[in-house]
This record gives sequence, C-alpha cells and structure tokens, in this order.
Amino acid sequence: MNPEEPKFPHELAFMIGKSHIAGKALHWLKPGDVPQPFQKLLVHDQDMTSKLAAFHSDEIRLEVLKSEQHDLVHLREVVLHAATHGTPVEYGVIEILLDAFPPDVHQDILEGQTPLGTLIIQSALPFRSEPQGFFSIAQDAVADIFPKSPGGENLYGRYNHLMRNDDGSCLARIIEILPLAP
Repeated sequence: MNPEEPKFPHELAFMIGKSHIAGKALHWLKPGDVPQPFQKLLVHDQDMTSKLAAFHSDEIRLEVLKSEQHDLVHLREVVLHAATHGTPVEYGVIEILLDAFPPDVHQDILEGQTPLGTLIIQSALPFRSEPQGFFSIAQDAVADIFPKSPGGENLYGRYNHLMRNDDGSCLARIIEILPLAP
C-alpha cells in the first residue's frame, strides 16, 4: 500500500501546473521503497544541494528555467548541475517564502544565481529538512532535462519542506527529482 499523497499549497501547485511535470503522475512511495542510490540521496533531513555536492564531489550550479513572484512567494522551476561537467543532477519546482528569510538574503534569492541550499548555509540560518513524501515518476516526464540512460523507466524524487529551526516557519517547499544515473 502506497502512502497518501501530500497536498501541495496553492502557489506550488500552480507552478507545478506550468512546469515540465505538469499532468505527470507522481507515484508515492514509503521511504524504504525508494531504491539505492536514490534512497541515500533522498531519504534524509539535510538540504539537497549539500548532499548532491558531496555525492558528486563537485560544486552545484543553478539554472533557473522559469520564475514568478507573487507578493512574498517566489516560485521557480530549476535544474541543478554539477559545475565541472555541467551534468544535470536535479530537477526541481520550488516555492520560496521570502518573509521567512532575513531581508539581506532576498536579493540573492531573486537573482537566481546560487542554489537555495547554498544561500541558506552561507547565511548561517538554522534550518532543517522535513521530507513530506517520496515518489517515482516516469523517466519520460523530464526527458528533455535528463539524458535518457539505461537502468529503468522511473526516476525518483521527494517533496520536501525546509523549515527554520528557531521559529518553525517554512522557508521553502520543493519537488526534487534525480536523474537515473546520479
């Protein structure tokens, strides 16, 4: 039996509806049903940028495909790349709640040059990751992002909340999908 599908907040659902994964089925999984090496990369309470940088032994670069601003909610569709070779290592759709960040970080977020996880760590903001669910998705859903590779027809991802440790407010809500050959 698969876990119950998490409910996305309005703004994130709106951005997903305009993204590469619009209308694509996410098949929700129990954490233990996520296969390796995806489990190692997804089932944890850390930010994804640091985890991917360590796994790939490389810096992670941000590519913003699309972004929108709705008051203090910044929405974007992104691809994270390993810096050395430019290989895509994550696809994401993210809702960033600017009012939960110190004002001096807002401009860096809006410029879209640095991954959010890197900005949070650089700002020394105490935070935690709270994964809300894990899923598989058909590889074809993001075939234009990740080169097709052997090894299966499904990609794996998570729906995650980044939370402030000091006041419990939500910093961001993120759909994160990894390629087949991480």
